[in-house]
Amino acid sequence: MKGAMSMTLAIENCLYFASNRLARETERLAIAAYKPTGLSPSYNYILMTLAEIGPLTLHELAAKMGIAPSTMSRFIKKMAADGLITKKNGWRKIDLALSEKGKQLLPLTYACFQQLGKTVTRLSGGLGQKEKTVAQLNQQAALLNRKKEKQ
Repeated sequence: MKGAMSMTLAIENCLYFASNRLARETERLAIAAYKPTGLSPSYNYILMTLAEIGPLTLHELAAKMGIAPSTMSRFIKKMAADGLITKKNGWRKIDLALSEKGKQLLPLTYACFQQLGKTVTRLSGGLGQKEKTVAQLNQQAALLNRKKEKQ
């Protein structure tokens, strides 16, 4: 019984479980916020990233968004088939840009982004708390990544 009690305490104080709970809740909110676009949150963020940074290679976009290139490749394949982005195959790289259809979806995508931001701000304790939480999560991820690279 003692082992079970310590496991309960470990789960309650575990970064892995806490971050996954947060990810699930955030995903639930994001799916609801981006529903009007008919696209998953990831696809909307790809559109906004290409709009704000401009054309990128698949690997640059994957690195910028923290997504594995193989996963990004699946996303891009669907988005190109749906006419939201253009894909130009070059020598050992794939250049990506927004299509006209993707550009037309941006106002709705940004409206959903704004709504999600308002919802998360309200639920997380008000202005400033969301930004503080995001900064802490990014710092923790960078710290763990640096320590992993040293191993």
